[in-house]
Amino acid sequence: MDLIVTDTNGTPSGSYASWTLDLAYGSGENDFELQCPARLKPGCRWWVDGTGWGGIVDDVKTSVTGGEGELTYHGRDWHGLLASKILEPDKGKDYLTVSGTIGTLLRTVISRIGLQDIITVTEGASKNANWRFDRYCDAWSGLSKMLRASGLRLRITAAQNGVTVDAPPITAAGDLIDSDLIDFDATLASHPINHLICLGKGELKDRIVVHWYADQKGTLSHTQTIKGADERASVYELSNADAAELETKGKTKLQELRDTGSIDVDVTGGIDLDVTGGIDLDVGDTVTGRDNTTGIRVTAEITKKIIKVKDGIPTVTYEATTASTESTGETGGGGSSSGDGHAYYAGSGLTLSNWTFSADVTAADLETVRRTATEANKAASDAAAEIGGARDLAKQAGVKADTATTTAQNALAAAQARILDITASAPVTVTRNDETAAITVAQATSSADGLMAAADKKKLDGIQSAANKYTLPVASTATLGGVKPDGRTITVGPDGTITAQSSATEASFLAAHPIGSLYWCVAGNPNDHGGTWKEIHTIIGGHVWQRLA
Repeated sequence: MDLIVTDTNGTPSGSYASWTLDLAYGSGENDFELQCPARLKPGCRWWVDGTGWGGIVDDVKTSVTGGEGELTYHGRDWHGLLASKILEPDKGKDYLTVSGTIGTLLRTVISRIGLQDIITVTEGASKNANWRFDRYCDAWSGLSKMLRASGLRLRITAAQNGVTVDAPPITAAGDLIDSDLIDFDATLASHPINHLICLGKGELKDRIVVHWYADQKGTLSHTQTIKGADERASVYELSNADAAELETKGKTKLQELRDTGSIDVDVTGGIDLDVTGGIDLDVGDTVTGRDNTTGIRVTAEITKKIIKVKDGIPTVTYEATTASTESTGETGGGGSSSGDGHAYYAGSGLTLSNWTFSADVTAADLETVRRTATEANKAASDAAAEIGGARDLAKQAGVKADTATTTAQNALAAAQARILDITASAPVTVTRNDETAAITVAQATSSADGLMAAADKKKLDGIQSAANKYTLPVASTATLGGVKPDGRTITVGPDGTITAQSSATEASFLAAHPIGSLYWCVAGNPNDHGGTWKEIHTIIGGHVWQRLA
């Protein structure tokens, strides 16, 4: 049974045969603690193919003792991943409602909570359903409740580097859990609450009151049949409930209060439920515990599955809440009972007369017993032979494991001996920590080589092809282009203004008065002849101008 681990993107990165796990899912908890040789980070995933065991690492804990460090990974298992998502009603709606086939409903919810990239829905039951989820319930609880109403349960399986969900029918294990075959603890509740007084809206005499009763068979109604010392009453407060809500929730509460029996099942190995007599159940399945000595039978729904793995060997434990309890002497035939005792029934081959059982054993019955004994002896012999073969295989496997360990240690020593020194030149920098080497490449600058930044790459991609081969054409009456000033007929001022002289007279004037020249006139403005002039002085009878451009 190999453990498969991934990186933070969900890509498988390793497989390990030796690992330790403590995982529980169902009522109250959906998380795990994992120890394995892999170096995992928060966000890494793990699973065991063919099972529902797996999850996402949320926390990493390190413990150092005597200089030796040990890593423990904690996180949500697949069920906990669903439990960490809340089903909210759509805006403007009181409740979230869905309708369609079971497969369609599962896909709708998985997509709604954003897990479609991790969990794939496989086609299972073709049942149709219309369902209204409780307000702001988590996805795990909501889906489990929806499927239970259709006689189904949620099954999560890891296979082929992915996680799938489907909805198989609930398994009723019946009498498969027997005190002669397997360990279990069962508590029979003989006198549970049988009268529930439900209090709703209102004050004092105006308060809404609903009475729910249970009879000897556990049937709930508004009629009281158990009275006197056998009556056990309790009060249920729902201060904001109206009569209709009080009816529904009061009945549910009384049923919960009556389910006070319990059954704790301890199963080693988790073998499939088949002719081998092993058991592999899941949350939502039902199981019956039967003690052949006392006749106590307790039927319960499995609410939690606990998986513990040590060095790759699993142990599975189930917890369950009682659905019904019963205590009988025998089963079958007819019989009688009194108000205080148990009912006794005559089974096949038995006759009940005047409180006396008579047995009629036929030759066919004896032949059946003989065949059963013969088959049991053969099965025991075969099992003993298989055990001997298994011991030989285990010894061989131990030798191979020792050889593999030595080979791995030699390979690691060789690898460490070869990585003695690592050098690099700029812009590459290499650092080493034991057997781990880290390579860093610097970012390029205007004066040093290196990796191009994303922003620079974006700018470079934005430059059109052959943009650096552009030549500005010479301007003409038909072509937009550049103009070359000659300083006389065409001049450019300090602000970039181009001035053109339209006549030879103006050109001669500018040629006679280069930039920086002074010009005196009685009237007029030299700017009219071209160039750029500034009046710098006014004297009697005229003006002094200086050419700026």
